Amino acid sequence: MNDVLFGKLQNFRASLNASTLEREHVIDGLLASILAKQNAFLLGPPGTGKSDLVRSVCGGINGANYFGYLLTPTTDPSELFGPVAVTKLLNDEYTRDVDGYLPSAHIAFMDELFRGSSAILNSLLSLLNERTFNNGKQVVNTPLQSIIAATNSWPQEESLQAFADRFLFRPTIELLKKPISKRTLDEWTVGIETRPEVGEFLTLDDLTELQAAAKQIKVSEDFLDRFTSVWQMLEQRSITISDRRRVQILKFLKAWAIVQGDEELYPDHMHNSIVHIVYNEPEDQSTIKEILEQEIPTAERLFADAKRAASGIMAEFSAVKARDYEGNLGALNEMVSQLRKYHKDMNTVKEKVDELLDSSRIRMSLNVRSKAVKLLQNLQNNCDVIAKALNEFSS
Repeated sequence: MNDVLFGKLQNFRASLNASTLEREHVIDGLLASILAKQNAFLLGPPGTGKSDLVRSVCGGINGANYFGYLLTPTTDPSELFGPVAVTKLLNDEYTRDVDGYLPSAHIAFMDELFRGSSAILNSLLSLLNERTFNNGKQVVNTPLQSIIAATNSWPQEESLQAFADRFLFRPTIELLKKPISKRTLDEWTVGIETRPEVGEFLTLDDLTELQAAAKQIKVSEDFLDRFTSVWQMLEQRSITISDRRRVQILKFLKAWAIVQGDEELYPDHMHNSIVHIVYNEPEDQSTIKEILEQEIPTAERLFADAKRAASGIMAEFSAVKARDYEGNLGALNEMVSQLRKYHKDMNTVKEKVDELLDSSRIRMSLNVRSKAVKLLQNLQNNCDVIAKALNEFSS
């Protein structure tokens, strides 16, 4: 992917986040869904901006057609797929005028999807799976990149749950939680501040190029090993997926890597993504997060663990150094022995951080890397402090 296209995508991503509060992972998932040509499902209460977010995503792609509709039990197929072409019907041709309707859209939003009739849902299957539409005797290849659906509650009927399996990325959209976000929303509402608008950042040609770049993302043996390990752990906890879904997830993760600005797929990319994909019940998500933390610790966590370990060593060092050893040669020798151990342990922590910084297997942002470099400097200072004390007591 060239630098210009990379810049366009990241500016688009930043604009969406500036205009939509507390939706970072949802935005990344929707962009990845479009790049992977997968479908997404937004689960959440009314008033959380689900349709507004989808319109903003589509609006950022110049030339992309948007189609949105609120389904009800009485929704007629013509409301989604277009009216029957009367002139052709006179010639015994049953076709629809699809221009301006779902089959002509690039991105579609189906609100309250499960309220649609079984006839509507069955008619959607070919669009969801193959992106085709049976228009009379003709099979039309549609320009659909992604169908994004929404509902307020997860269906309990087994048939509807099977239908929901056609949607890969299924995040829960919650009400705003942070006080600063609520304050910002209030300021936008009363006009104290102007809500940032999402402009057009990509063209349809850009989208095609990004989709091609996603397919070329590098995948290492190390990633596949971790990927397999995660699924084995999930299966042990009775969280399973179909082979079809496993293939879709890999394609989605490659697109997720593009959205993150990476040229390689890292195990860390499974965080914040598959937790919204592989659950069977919402309660499964805590289990998924637990397994990911266990099997794929993030760079942030590893550096935080190193920092805690160093703090523990320095606390023990300070306590040992503060004791009064005057006149007690045996205690003094024991103290020197402990100082040697602290120095060795601190060096071990420092070497581990240094190794993580040089590793190509762990993904880290510039901000995390900057903090890690400072941590490494502090660890070196700690080593010097312990070494100085060791020299003083040894002499």
